[in-house]
Amino acid sequence: MPSCPKNYPFYNWVPKPLGILILLLLFIPILTASGVYTVNSGEMLSGLGIQSEHIQFVGFLTSVGMAAFSPFFYELVCIRREKMMCIVGFSLLYILSYVCAKTDSIYLLAVCSVVMGFLRMVLMMVNLFTLIKYAFKMEATRNITPGNEPVDGEGWDKLDREKSTSMPTIYLFFMILGQIGTSLTAWLAYEYEWQYVYYFMMGALLLSILVVFITMPFHKYVGKRFPINLRKFGSVVIFCVMCSAAIYVLVYGKVLDWYDSPSICWATATAVVFAILFVYMERNHNSPYFLMDVFKLRSIRMGILLFLLLMIFNSSVMFVSVFAGVGMKIDNWQNASLNNWSIAGYFIGCIIAIAMGSKGVHLKYLFSMGFVLIGLSSLFMYFEVQTDGLYERMKYPVIIRSAGMMLLYSLTAVHANQRMPYKYLSTWICIMLTVRMVLGPGAGTAIYTNVMQHRQQHYVTRFAHDMDQLNTEVAASYNQTVQGMMYQGKSEKEAHNMAALSTKGRVQVQATLAAVKEMSGWTFYGCMACAVLMLVIPWRKRKLDLQT
Repeated sequence: MPSCPKNYPFYNWVPKPLGILILLLLFIPILTASGVYTVNSGEMLSGLGIQSEHIQFVGFLTSVGMAAFSPFFYELVCIRREKMMCIVGFSLLYILSYVCAKTDSIYLLAVCSVVMGFLRMVLMMVNLFTLIKYAFKMEATRNITPGNEPVDGEGWDKLDREKSTSMPTIYLFFMILGQIGTSLTAWLAYEYEWQYVYYFMMGALLLSILVVFITMPFHKYVGKRFPINLRKFGSVVIFCVMCSAAIYVLVYGKVLDWYDSPSICWATATAVVFAILFVYMERNHNSPYFLMDVFKLRSIRMGILLFLLLMIFNSSVMFVSVFAGVGMKIDNWQNASLNNWSIAGYFIGCIIAIAMGSKGVHLKYLFSMGFVLIGLSSLFMYFEVQTDGLYERMKYPVIIRSAGMMLLYSLTAVHANQRMPYKYLSTWICIMLTVRMVLGPGAGTAIYTNVMQHRQQHYVTRFAHDMDQLNTEVAASYNQTVQGMMYQGKSEKEAHNMAALSTKGRVQVQATLAAVKEMSGWTFYGCMACAVLMLVIPWRKRKLDLQT
């Protein structure tokens, strides 16, 4: 580890409070810059004339790029060249943001998103470790350097207790900044146009480059050679193709009718072939990009299961947006404003995690509580879904679900890291991001959207059965619409078509609300089952005489 100047990474004339503020503000463009902004998907769809799955797919590819960086995590945070890495990273993000703002090619957006995800993760980790060192005078890399692990069970237990309080705090910080960035991009798209989000981010990136250039000196790399082995980028490409093919199947399966589509079949075959190739290369390489032995750790396997269950049930967040959009006709900005209440939920979840962790409460009870809170959010929606729902009441399920998500988000990482040899940390981060940000949300979204579509069609058929002229209420509404259209100068045929569409629209709204209510109930049952499962599963710690 190279030694650092006294006021690293800043010049000596920069006061410490200002330096801390600069490092904190640098996280905003790092966490916000992206190939697409899903919160503005409505504006992008109308502007580009594309289907929503394109935006969803490209958004997942940003997470693929972030996960692909992770095995380089330790080597990069040890370089200690904040100015060089920030200027290069922000410059590349600026160029890619400009390309994304101008292009209408989904393929180019996809490639840019993968690269931007990789760059964001590099900048986020480098900036985080620099902030910890500068603000708290702590060399955080010592706690992740292989060989520095505790030597006995008491040391490991002490470290685990420290993580029970530090992990929720770190997650709270990033999740609040992420929500602020989401709200900001939604406001820009609402007040101006969706392209202005890219232009704003380009301005923020230029300002960040200027601030870094003025306040930070240049530091030479003092090591013998650059620590990143460029041969590993072959594994990066294979990993990205594998994950991209898998998420393509999950995102486009519904609209392409799954395996009746040749593209879904080819994507599945690509994912399987590249997965086999990836495993073969990593098992037979002298310096692997991904340590396969990590799967021998039971805590890692449990962490994968927890994140997978969390992200699947967390997809129930769609209940609020669907109900508010269909029942209340709110726009993207109002929906983003509603989601800002999740910050309150994050605070509540963080306080519960820290308070219970400091008292030595077993993690299984906190995991169970997290699933119970997500289930209670769905239960609230079950009783709240109605034709006269109130926008103001939608903040409660958002807060409850966010509190449960915060508990599971932060403490799952704590459990997975219990007595884990430091050499596996980079690989675990890759697994965590892949499951938590790619496969889990992809599977959850695929499940919920497909079930929603099927239940909607079921209720449309059921409700439309009695929608005929024999129903006096329906007949009166239909005839009134016909008369109104004819008064506006429409022909009789056009008037009847408009009346039929109006009737169909009312049936569609009723069917959607009924589907949301039914799925909310099943989500509650699923969360309760997971809560019970957390209590009955044995939670054993790794024996210290075992290396894996």
